[in-house]
Amino acid sequence: MSPIRKILLILTFLISNTSLFAQKETEQIIQNLQTANFSSLLLFWDTEVELTILDKINQKLSHPEEANQQMQVFFNNKSIVGFEKNAERTVGNTVYITGKLLSGINKFNLTLLLQETKNGLRIVSLRVS
Repeated sequence: MSPIRKILLILTFLISNTSLFAQKETEQIIQNLQTANFSSLLLFWDTEVELTILDKINQKLSHPEEANQQMQVFFNNKSIVGFEKNAERTVGNTVYITGKLLSGINKFNLTLLLQETKNGLRIVSLRVS
């Protein structure tokens, strides 16, 4: 096998391995939303998060704990019982996930913006409408 072919093979393996890791993290985030597991979701928040819930003003939160707490309060107040993913799209090191938060009466749209960092995928923006 030629050296160039070996290099291309190694690069292909590394790129596919990275995308598999990111896919595993997105599945963990989705599962945490489906089960309302906020203690595990806390690990995925970025240090600075833009959070928009319904018609409230956009909030730039500097602590993951604040964003996690606000989502937990929203889930409790609206009796959210699950999350149903509609779409997932990756562009470079950014992942967009859209879906529906399910409650007994209503459905709310959820949009997540995830950014690949050296520590893995992090939630940088979350919008509920």
